[in-house]
Amino acid sequence: MTTHGAMPTFETDTFILRPLTLDDAAALNAVNQNPLVMKYIKEPESTVEETREYLRNGPLADYETYGYGRHACIDKASGKLIGFSGIKYLPEFGHADVGYRFLPEYWGKGLATQTASITLQYGLEQCGLTNMLGIAIPENHASIRVLEKLGMRFRQYVDYFDTKCSLLSLQPL
Repeated sequence: MTTHGAMPTFETDTFILRPLTLDDAAALNAVNQNPLVMKYIKEPESTVEETREYLRNGPLADYETYGYGRHACIDKASGKLIGFSGIKYLPEFGHADVGYRFLPEYWGKGLATQTASITLQYGLEQCGLTNMLGIAIPENHASIRVLEKLGMRFRQYVDYFDTKCSLLSLQPL
């Protein structure tokens, strides 16, 4: 692990997790425009400029406010941004959420579990978090399996972005 300011960068043999930047807007927008990626997720920003604004008001603001946030996931072989993974504080739930999103060609390789595990450990050990959440639409079985592999258990259904979602967590709420 290396740090850039307060935000760390994590590296394995196959990927790098690093803080998102405004320069990631086009690549992240391309991930978010993939209908398979967004099947179980709210409507994304439609333009690169909207994605840039999301980065300013989302992850970059989270880094400043909370000292943590989502990380860009870079494929080491290609140098390409292939998605994101990391933790994000959700004020409406009073806890941080573990989230991930990747291009479909990287699915089924354990990437979500591996990256989410790294950032979950970071949140617990370095950020002082004592509990973490995972939120997924009940039909998103793959995402729920990842959260369960991280040690999370189903706690309740919640309304999130006007959608019924399963809320899982490490500890009871």
